[in-house]
Amino acid sequence: MAKKIFIDTDCGIDDAVAIMLALSSPEVEITGISCVSGNTDVDSVISNVCGLLSFYCRTDIPVYRGCSRALIGTQLNASHVHGKGGLGGVELESIGKRIEKQSAIEGLLDAAQNNPGLTLVTLGPMSNIAVAFNIYPQLRELIGEIVVMGGAIGPGNVTKYAEFNFAADPESVTGILAHNMPMKILTWDATMEMTFSEKEYDALEMGGSEPGDLFLDLQRYYMDYKEREYGTRMINFPDPITMACVIDPEIVTKSEKMRLKMVLDQQSEKRGASIDVSAGKQKADGKAEVITECSRERFVSLIKRIKDYTL
Repeated sequence: MAKKIFIDTDCGIDDAVAIMLALSSPEVEITGISCVSGNTDVDSVISNVCGLLSFYCRTDIPVYRGCSRALIGTQLNASHVHGKGGLGGVELESIGKRIEKQSAIEGLLDAAQNNPGLTLVTLGPMSNIAVAFNIYPQLRELIGEIVVMGGAIGPGNVTKYAEFNFAADPESVTGILAHNMPMKILTWDATMEMTFSEKEYDALEMGGSEPGDLFLDLQRYYMDYKEREYGTRMINFPDPITMACVIDPEIVTKSEKMRLKMVLDQQSEKRGASIDVSAGKQKADGKAEVITECSRERFVSLIKRIKDYTL
């Protein structure tokens, strides 16, 4: 039986690929997708998700509008990384797909009530999730596990301390950690361990089908950004790797239980950092299984499903 999942996303380039991977994998069934501001504004996120589901002829999957900004502080935006509209200029037409009248918060509750033990996969800032748990505390009993792309134990991608998803709304992360739910977190530094050079990326040979060609179109802007930012053409897949960990838990080769503390001080250069306080006496916000290493071979095997999927 397929694992029931609910996806919360700020649908940029790598989020789109993660959703494509989920749609291509019989091991999981998407019960709904909620949208949150992050990589781009929430209206663009909604457009991207609806367009992607239309492309895949999966307009049966409900899509919900969520938070347009963080709970506290200035809203971060990663449009310089993900380009126009969040998909590097790629525009996907939404044919007959509209968002639900319910909010993201209500949509998550419905999905959890109808699918006890639901796996919640968060690919963006956790604003929607924090609000949902605050309004509907029964979600703590209904959701079986939360799998998160976020945080950094080593260097981040927004500052040398913080990763984008956690830095965008650290108060939300603190709130979720406090529930001590079963949680797995794939950190930014772990995803950087699975960076693909341009040669390795080309070796994936993803073209030749409609989904495969879309995959290549999506990556083009991201690859150019990496070259501008780091001086070399390379690519990494944070959100797709997170989804791969949900589809195939055996992809995780190393993880560690950690007591995590978020830095919330708005004046601190470390704001948004996730700190492991396991060895110290500092009070933790909560515990999580932090994924630090994944199998490249298993990930490559999964990502190729996108090319092989028949629309």
